[in-house]
Amino acid sequence: MYSVQTIQTKLDRWLAAGRFTPEYHSVAETERAIAHFNTLVEYNYQTEKFVSTRDSSKTWEETLTPEENKWIENETLLCRIDFRYFLTRYCWIKNEEDKLVRMVPWRSQEIFLDIIAEMEEQGVSIMLIILKARQLGLSRVITLIVLQRVVYFDSRNAFMASSTEDKTRLLFDMLDFVLELLPFWMRPAERFRRENKLLELYNGSGITLQHGQQGTGIARGTTPTVAHISELAEFDNPSSLIDSSLLRAMHDSRDTFLALEGTAQGINNWWHDKWRSAKALWPQGRSRLRPLFLPWFVGGLYPKDVWLRAHPMPESYAEVMLPWAKAHAEMAEEYVRSSAALTKHLGGNWVMPLEQVWYYETERDAAIREKRLNRFLQEMPANDDEAFQSTNISVFDTDTIVYYRDNAHRQPVVGCYGLRGPSEYLPERLQPNSLLIDHTQPIIAINADWSGQTYPIHFELVPLRFDGWSLEDDSSAIDKIYLWEKPLAGFEYGIGVDTADGIGKDRTVIEIIRKGSVYGPTKQVGEFASSKMNALDSVPFALALGTYYSVEDDRGERHQPRMAIECRGHGDQAQNILRMLGWHNFHKWVDRQIDNRKIDLNRYTKLGVFTNEWFRAGLIEMLTKMIRDCEIEICSPFFVREMESLEGDEFSQSLRAGFGGHDDRILALGFIVVSLYRFDMDRFRNARLQAYNGRPALARNKPKQYARWSESWQTRNDIGISTESS
Repeated sequence: MYSVQTIQTKLDRWLAAGRFTPEYHSVAETERAIAHFNTLVEYNYQTEKFVSTRDSSKTWEETLTPEENKWIENETLLCRIDFRYFLTRYCWIKNEEDKLVRMVPWRSQEIFLDIIAEMEEQGVSIMLIILKARQLGLSRVITLIVLQRVVYFDSRNAFMASSTEDKTRLLFDMLDFVLELLPFWMRPAERFRRENKLLELYNGSGITLQHGQQGTGIARGTTPTVAHISELAEFDNPSSLIDSSLLRAMHDSRDTFLALEGTAQGINNWWHDKWRSAKALWPQGRSRLRPLFLPWFVGGLYPKDVWLRAHPMPESYAEVMLPWAKAHAEMAEEYVRSSAALTKHLGGNWVMPLEQVWYYETERDAAIREKRLNRFLQEMPANDDEAFQSTNISVFDTDTIVYYRDNAHRQPVVGCYGLRGPSEYLPERLQPNSLLIDHTQPIIAINADWSGQTYPIHFELVPLRFDGWSLEDDSSAIDKIYLWEKPLAGFEYGIGVDTADGIGKDRTVIEIIRKGSVYGPTKQVGEFASSKMNALDSVPFALALGTYYSVEDDRGERHQPRMAIECRGHGDQAQNILRMLGWHNFHKWVDRQIDNRKIDLNRYTKLGVFTNEWFRAGLIEMLTKMIRDCEIEICSPFFVREMESLEGDEFSQSLRAGFGGHDDRILALGFIVVSLYRFDMDRFRNARLQAYNGRPALARNKPKQYARWSESWQTRNDIGISTESS
């Protein structure tokens, strides 16, 4: 029906059976034929039937000539086996100007039809999960696919549903509009129609209407062959309505057609998880649903000439376009190159037209001013990652999220590692599977000998295969050590550890940062997260990574990175073991009451981080300010994803991870940021010098050199602060 190859195969079978040769007719020919047939009948409103104008004593079918019968048989056959023929010859719709026109597929609809044609050729079930931008015409073309199946095929059990009963009715109305405008000699007779519930035809096919607020599962108790489910992000209980009902009721066959479609709406919800799962598993042949994302710029609606006349594009716009508009165009072009379907229609060297960039810039600017940027990005994304935005009050504004997300994807990973070591310190269950090891990369040996023992603890960072980021697949986010920078002499490093129970709920996370200096901002250089490790399991990882990032200063003295470990749960046990193994540089817990005349850091009574309400609030406040001000270079896309889900509660004035989200990476990085910067005035001096050194005239003449180790304001004994040396 959709593939040229499949259509030709069906035509060959038809001819092999000794039947007539079908003939394709032009639009003009079909219009003349429809006009001719309309003169042969008139509608009797009393009997609600068409009556022949040739002989009122006969049915109109009985008065047809052999040539007329052949025409009807020819058109019915072609509409049955060739969907595009049916679409372009007999489907009338209202266009964007509300005018009645014959259907001419948009580019976005052609891309969609090419995708399902490819699946038809492969002989697989056509089952899709479709993430789309607004106004691409996909809902319309899918409803016409449903219509074609129930009109031209017998015993097709079809279901249509949207988020509410009213929206379902609007979805069905698009189908019903075309059905009513089919030629009378093609339109099938209806057995009955129940308002908002059921349409059944005499050929045994029918359409059942349901919605996303109903109490029972969609299609429960039946076996549908065709289904179109729209606006899934707005369903009340999609897990029950779709996963437990519809998907269980539909069986895989070449006749199966399923389209789950909608725009993004929020993150870490069912729709977001369903999309990420399909995107991760489909390439592996492990997903029933094929993911399909179509961006806004393939629809062909934006911008219209009328809009351009009202919003004239500046002369030499290419030279004055805003940086984020240029970045969006580049992101769109990159996505097109990554998609075979888009490349086929747009070309491998496609560049976003300046008119579209100008349209995007003006619309986005309006969205920023009206404080609806997250909604705008959901409906006009350049790629699927950008489509999913938090719908709640986010700690970070959307521009900040977009900036860090783009930056994280551009950061080169210098290594993806697993950790090996003695089984008495590192259980076999935490060591990397041999199948995941990349034997083409060198192993990094680490000897931890801080306790003065005769025999050091030997660890190895073992390279693992890394094929790029996959935010949809959690397996790429956990149980792997990601490094964005190897240790450099002369810098100061810090490690934050947020511990968990290791039972799949929260995660144990280790974040490594390079402290900022006059030569650059604070940078996230390493990250490790695991959902199967508890606090004690983190000890060998913290020890090995801490040892690896213990670097020499300009005097040749080796310094341990400071560790800030969450001790309110079970992290105190991990910290005690590290102390016994010779680690001494830990966060010094200072009580909240620091407003004395003299700040004395020698008066600490505990080591470690104890996350109470006021400490967490201060941590988030400092971290969010530094991130907003670009004082921290974030490299992990998984960290950025946690930034997206970090929301503010306008009633309790508290911060939390959004539904289904995590904040373990946020906290782990925050622990060490607070520890290194809470009493460090050099942070402000370094920031000022960074700006000074960033001036072009100075930057050209300044030789590149490593930062040098020097005592910070936090560790000096002047300015009324006393410290205890480690």
